[in-house]
Amino acid sequence: MTEYRIDDLARQAGTTTRNVRVYQENGLLPRPQRRGRVAIYTDRHLKQLQAIIRLLGEGFTVKHILKFLTGLQRGENLVEVLDLTDLGELVTTPWSNPVAKNMTAEQLETLLGELDTPMRRRLIDSGVISPTDVEDVYLVPDVRIIDDFAAMVGRGMPLDSLLKVTTSVDSTMDEAARALTRSGYTEVVRQRGTGWLPSDDAELAWAADLVGAMRRTARRTAHASLDRAFDAAVRAELRQYRQESEERQARGEGKA
Repeated sequence: MTEYRIDDLARQAGTTTRNVRVYQENGLLPRPQRRGRVAIYTDRHLKQLQAIIRLLGEGFTVKHILKFLTGLQRGENLVEVLDLTDLGELVTTPWSNPVAKNMTAEQLETLLGELDTPMRRRLIDSGVISPTDVEDVYLVPDVRIIDDFAAMVGRGMPLDSLLKVTTSVDSTMDEAARALTRSGYTEVVRQRGTGWLPSDDAELAWAADLVGAMRRTARRTAHASLDRAFDAAVRAELRQYRQESEERQARGEGKA
């Protein structure tokens, strides 16, 4: 983790040391660690400072930001609805519940087949695995993906083809997720106005309920849409396959 003195922190965030001290005094920024008489700040201070600067730039007051930050523990998902995802580590409530684990290269190859250097790089670039400090040991962020890949590889599908498919699907789902998230932001603005932040527990509960309902609706809508699209695509592929099969048989009869 990178460490900063106050002047380095201010310079990195594009502000002044005076502002950093003001934000601390107002409770917006956590106190630094102390090493003798030297104040030490970390990446977490930098990210929170950058978030504060962004919020101030968008017209929020120090009072608004303080209420917002102190209410995060009770309504973390509100940040996503308000399109403030740059708050990073301040709010990390995942939509899914993946199980992560470390796996050796040998364990991965047992499931997925031989993994040469280019294939390992593709798995890393796609987010399926991540390198660790230990050689030939990888972090698997979601073991379910490895299990699903292994099931398809076991049925004869090349890993290369799987990665091409998942990369294409990921791109499409990213667009869908942005559209769904934006709809939540738009609804907050429609009902409460631009720049609104909850000022009491009742408003915070309203926002949390709206986000929860949006997440449930988005998840079910996405699943239903994917199921419908998949059914239609399978029918189309079967028709195409049947047509090609009939044409091949016809050509064989003609040759006879």
